[in-house]
Amino acid sequence: MQHTVKQLFAASLIALASAAQAATITVEPGETQQGLTLIGGNAVLSFSTSLVTALNVGKVVFTELAPASVDEIFTSRPPFGSVRTGVTADAPLSFMTVNDVTGDVLAAGSQGGAILTIAPLAGVSTGGSVTVANLSVDLTQKRVYADLTGNFSGVDGAAATTLQHFYLWDYASLTGPTNVQVGAGSYTNVISGLKITQEGLANFSAALGLVELGLSTIQGVSDYGTITSTIVAQGTLVMPEVPEPGTWAMMGLGLVGVAVAARRRRAA
Repeated sequence: MQHTVKQLFAASLIALASAAQAATITVEPGETQQGLTLIGGNAVLSFSTSLVTALNVGKVVFTELAPASVDEIFTSRPPFGSVRTGVTADAPLSFMTVNDVTGDVLAAGSQGGAILTIAPLAGVSTGGSVTVANLSVDLTQKRVYADLTGNFSGVDGAAATTLQHFYLWDYASLTGPTNVQVGAGSYTNVISGLKITQEGLANFSAALGLVELGLSTIQGVSDYGTITSTIVAQGTLVMPEVPEPGTWAMMGLGLVGVAVAARRRRAA
């Protein structure tokens, strides 16, 4: 297929412009990138009522994994005494990835998490534990990843180990600001409708040793809860310098020259 120099030049400009627009920056707390300083923030994972009820069936015990903290809510339910009705894990922000042109937040992560432990219970579990830590949210794919630690030997392809950046949940919706182009401030949004992946459910169930009643109960949970995240930033995101038209032209002509030279060598 033959291409004119004009076509090659136009294609080069398009490729260069696309590359510039696709740039991202990742900022950790205390760092400054392009004029924007990430002061800090946190992410609060709130388990849904149905998930808490399912975990109550197995008498699951929660332990916080620093630097995150775990808070359990107990409600009086006579004649049964106090019943656990809520669980939240509050973890500090660990990073934020931003499109350096638009200011859109593309991903964010937190540090620490919770350890879930269950003792052997007839018809429910043979006993086990699973650690859910270091959540990271991909706002583009609407996915939530986590580091899972447990005995996954009952799942094909898995082992008793830590699964890093494991695709654990999808989420249904996000409300609140997700753009830091406006500058300094505190940005809070809510991710709701957490739905566990099939692989996530398999690993979760294996690590907790769930059987019969335990399995059927956890399989009946369609919504795992919400994640409320807050990002505190300072300064104003400075857009990267865009080359002058003449610079784009020089870069484009350089690429065209390379392409023409390559075509001549093939023709020789």
